Amino acid sequence: MRAAYVALPADERRRLDSLKTFNSLDSDHTDTRPEDRDKYGKPIEHPMVRTHPVHGSRAVYFHITKASPIDGMTPEASKAYMGDLIDRRIQPEIVYHHVWRKGDVLIIDDPATMHRAHGDYDRSQSRVLWRIIVEGDRPRFI
Repeated sequence: MRAAYVALPADERRRLDSLKTFNSLDSDHTDTRPEDRDKYGKPIEHPMVRTHPVHGSRAVYFHITKASPIDGMTPEASKAYMGDLIDRRIQPEIVYHHVWRKGDVLIIDDPATMHRAHGDYDRSQSRVLWRIIVEGDRPRFI
């Protein structure tokens, strides 16, 4: 998402730098424990551009199903803008698609990575996925 940010025209980067979203849990996930929904279910303000806590680079930072609305926009306009931004910026030259092999471990830089599962594996075989989250700073824009 650093590459997506850098590829934006300067005027759009300035606009994006000032925008904030309110993130919450996906409401359609039925597997969220009630105590987690109570603890993490309240919307939290996030900048749409995140400054990396280690090296200071900037990256587009939002999750289209968790972030809404953009401060000052309707939920519909927010989703439309985020969808348009994804369509324009997520180009093949900045996408990494991992081809899984037995024993693989994949580590991502979450503050600057938009990720999703593609379901491109043999579903007749068992699969183990461990998600480990290293506690870090809150998203911020400097």
